Amino acid sequence: MILSLALLAACDSAEERAEKHFQDGLELYEAGDVARAIVEMRNVFRIDSTHREARLLMARIELERDNPPGAYGHYRALVEQFPDDFEAQRAAAEIAAELNDWDAATMHATAAAGLLDEGQIDPVVRSVELGAAYRTAREANDLPAARAIAEEAATLLEDNPELLMLRRIRVDDRFSAQDWEGALTEIDGVIADTPNDRSFYLMRLTALDQLGRDDEIEAQLRDMVDRFPEDDMRRVLVTWYMAQDRADDAEAYLREQIDPENPDAIDRMVLVTFLTQLRGAETARAEIDAILSSTPADSPDRALYRSVAASLDFDLGNRDAALTEMEDIIAGSEPSDQTRRIKITYAKMLNSTGNAVGARALVEEVLEEDTSNVEALKMRADWMISDDRPDEALVELRRALDQAPRDSEVLTLMALAQERLGSHELSGEMLALAVEASGAAPEETLRYATFLVQEDSLLPAESVLIDALRLQPDNILILSALGNVYVRLEDWGRTQGVIDALKRLDNEEAAQVLNELTGQLLAGQNRQSELQSFLEQLAGAQGSNGQAIAAAIRLRVAQGDLDGAMEYLNERLAETPDDPGLRLISAALLSREERYDEARTTLRDLLEEFPENQQLWMALYNVNLAAGAPEEAETVLQEALDEVPDGVVLKFTSAVEAERQGEIEDAIAVYEALYENNSGSLVVANNLASLISSYREDDESLQRAYAIARRLRGSDVPAFQDTYGWIAARLGNLDEALEYLESSAAGLPDDATAQYHLARTYVMAGRDSDALEVYRRTLEILDTNRRQLPFREEVVAEISRLEESESSVDN
Repeated sequence: MILSLALLAACDSAEERAEKHFQDGLELYEAGDVARAIVEMRNVFRIDSTHREARLLMARIELERDNPPGAYGHYRALVEQFPDDFEAQRAAAEIAAELNDWDAATMHATAAAGLLDEGQIDPVVRSVELGAAYRTAREANDLPAARAIAEEAATLLEDNPELLMLRRIRVDDRFSAQDWEGALTEIDGVIADTPNDRSFYLMRLTALDQLGRDDEIEAQLRDMVDRFPEDDMRRVLVTWYMAQDRADDAEAYLREQIDPENPDAIDRMVLVTFLTQLRGAETARAEIDAILSSTPADSPDRALYRSVAASLDFDLGNRDAALTEMEDIIAGSEPSDQTRRIKITYAKMLNSTGNAVGARALVEEVLEEDTSNVEALKMRADWMISDDRPDEALVELRRALDQAPRDSEVLTLMALAQERLGSHELSGEMLALAVEASGAAPEETLRYATFLVQEDSLLPAESVLIDALRLQPDNILILSALGNVYVRLEDWGRTQGVIDALKRLDNEEAAQVLNELTGQLLAGQNRQSELQSFLEQLAGAQGSNGQAIAAAIRLRVAQGDLDGAMEYLNERLAETPDDPGLRLISAALLSREERYDEARTTLRDLLEEFPENQQLWMALYNVNLAAGAPEEAETVLQEALDEVPDGVVLKFTSAVEAERQGEIEDAIAVYEALYENNSGSLVVANNLASLISSYREDDESLQRAYAIARRLRGSDVPAFQDTYGWIAARLGNLDEALEYLESSAAGLPDDATAQYHLARTYVMAGRDSDALEVYRRTLEILDTNRRQLPFREEVVAEISRLEESESSVDN
């Protein structure tokens, strides 16, 4: 009884402590001290993670901080604890819809609707339901259904003008109908009511662009520069000028931003950066010279201008002089924010020359003086990620984010760190935030769109790319990515729309993307004869266009027309017999026809001309393998490595060859060297972690393998599943391990290593009967493939042991 009373008293005390932290936090929030209020809310959750009011307050704070993903996280926690909480379900549905997470939005909207009385309609919930239904209709290209949903949205909107989801449906409906004036009317109504929602300004730009109102686009972009100063809209405006072939106007605009009476160093540096990108480093260097000549010797900005001049000299190839100048600038400067910026620039220069030690030393100097220096924290975090220390990197990046919450580079690095940890969902959230923080800049947009495509989230990828195109309608990389999304969706009408947009650009880069998309469109619609004609016309129109010729030949080969492929190639070779690309294609066709000696001769002739070309060496290596001459292939590989010792493809192939021969430590050594140069390569990371975990037994090696392989968690690639699953098994996480290893073994039915890992894990889990079956399959594969793998004797011994055990049980 005494013990029970003591426990009850402890519970009461914990609840009281949590409530005290909540009340203190609420008081701080109401007083405007949000940072300290957040600390108090975290204290609440450490004591009581189910505190409803604290969750609601944190969700409100995150929305006010313009962090919808953070707010959604708190609402999601609330509905998990209190599934009958209508307000939380409704809020979660609305936010998830705004984040384009339609599965979650539908789930929460359905739950919220189920809590209403029969016949009752909540406008917010209904708006989410309509948004989901509209998306489904558009995805199915069901235009009548989409039109009907848009009409219902318009009716609901009359009494609920604040619901942005309904507005978005209406705008998209007008866009779909190409009613640009109607779309403008809808958008202007939203902007009048909610003047700070940037997404509708982007839609407005699209409508204005379609209507050809360039003057209004320019005026709106200038307005957005002032209205959204944190979104780098000045860069967007300059990019638009460039897209309009108005480089002089872009330069004039940037010069307008510089106050001649009191010039700001940052505005000057923006101009110099622009000149570097547009007119080259020499022109920018001349601008810096002019700035230096007008800057007094005692000006605090002079050191900054000198460092920029040195950086430009570095880019122009005068590296030694530039580094010496940077060292002199730093030696003569007192500690300050500006000096620390110069040190960071110097560190980046050193790092690019391979002097990582010097670069890291400078970064540490900066952080000793200023522990919250954002640029230094980013560089240190980047190194930590490369060194497989993503947990530590996230600590540094959170400190950086506290100082610069809208720094897209910080958010991108956080995404990379989360990816290394295998937290793919969090990685995607960070990439989405990076796009928003960058103002839908191309690099961040393409990175996030690539992530979405890899996750098979094609419609969200389309939405992200379209948002970016509203700002840069002529960006070829974004148009290419969007076109490929439509190809995967098999939306041929919109694919043709991207092709038409590329035609209007009328330049070589756009033409290349246009041709690729046209080929994909014809192939996707199974218009084989048109595709063949298109490729051959393209090759003829552009002379010896290797890509077009190769594509035309691949198509003939796929159709089983080897003779036609060779005849077509010979015709092209007759026109340009010395073309190296055509000769390489010829070698590939000769090999396919089993004319190996002729293929070898062709490749040897090419290697006489291009001895450092890895593609040619690999082609010769593969011809020997195809000819059933593995020893000759090994000789070719060694010859290639002697000629191109740093060839990444050749070194990777040598590691695969060493593993095939059972020379595991040699393979590991090669992968280690490749990993040191590029720890971001998924394939290298997988192969290295796989070999370490499979053939080394010490705990230190196992922990290293786990650090490398964490990023593979959640993968659906069988080889990656095998690596991660086996490491999980060795760490004792058998349920998780079997989930991955069973999937891997099914996906790699002829891979002895994958089967062996599954069999061993079955033994660990006490499933001897399953283990025996898989061990037998492993031995069959080993005997069939005759690979020299070190675990063959173990497999034989285990089969014998398990059979004896099974026999004794039967007896």
